[in-house]
Amino acid sequence: MDKPVLDTRGGIPLFHQVAVLLRDRILSGAHAEGDRLPSEAELCEAYGVSRITAKRALDELAAEGLVIRARGRGTVVRRAAAVVPFEVSVDGWIENISRMGEMTTVELLEFDYRRAPQSVARELELAPETEVQRSIRVRSRDGVPLSWLETWVPADIGRSYTAADMGAKPLLHLLERAGVKVAAAQQTITAALAAPHVAQALKVQTGAALLDVRRVVRDRGGRPVEYISILYRPDLYRFAMNLTRVSGDDGARWAADNPPTSPAETATG
Repeated sequence: MDKPVLDTRGGIPLFHQVAVLLRDRILSGAHAEGDRLPSEAELCEAYGVSRITAKRALDELAAEGLVIRARGRGTVVRRAAAVVPFEVSVDGWIENISRMGEMTTVELLEFDYRRAPQSVARELELAPETEVQRSIRVRSRDGVPLSWLETWVPADIGRSYTAADMGAKPLLHLLERAGVKVAAAQQTITAALAAPHVAQALKVQTGAALLDVRRVVRDRGGRPVEYISILYRPDLYRFAMNLTRVSGDDGARWAADNPPTSPAETATG
């Protein structure tokens, strides 16, 4: 095993850094099902860490369900630990939501009506503290959580569906059922760190890096009808893009192609 240099000054615990390195090897297939990971003593030597640090790193992987630790057997990679992530195009992941019920499950954690926070009111172009419907869901595949979804909808639209509906159907379908003619969306993608409650729901460590997607959906009249914030586990979700080299007035450049995305590879709100 190569000995990577750990960051001792960045504030990230050493045990978490070691766990991340081992996790990457598991998810990439470098450590396959049934493989025995290095022992605590071997990790101490390989990474220059203490025995306690090595133990906490392995315990973290066990807590995530990636490995099984047993006295006398060491730490063994679990079956199906190397989960194949969804691979989608940047625009294609919004499509084909009718098949999502077959690919994933949704757990509804919260469903209520409240006054819109300033940031939400701004995105939905509402007066401050206007009543909105808010829900929080966790989407999973084969029992493994993929994403944390927080949605905000103007109350006059939100009252057309129930909490039971939110746990059974994609929100976009519920909006269309209510007569909303969805026409456009603006979307941003950045990064975020997992807050404790999100980390617990997604089965990652507090402070773990997540993909942060924000989307404002509009109807044909331009009215914002949904604001959604989605936090994705980056180890289980990735973006793919086909590029073509084209020539133009400003010289050669790369242009993105956006072929249709397979429903089996798409996850949305």
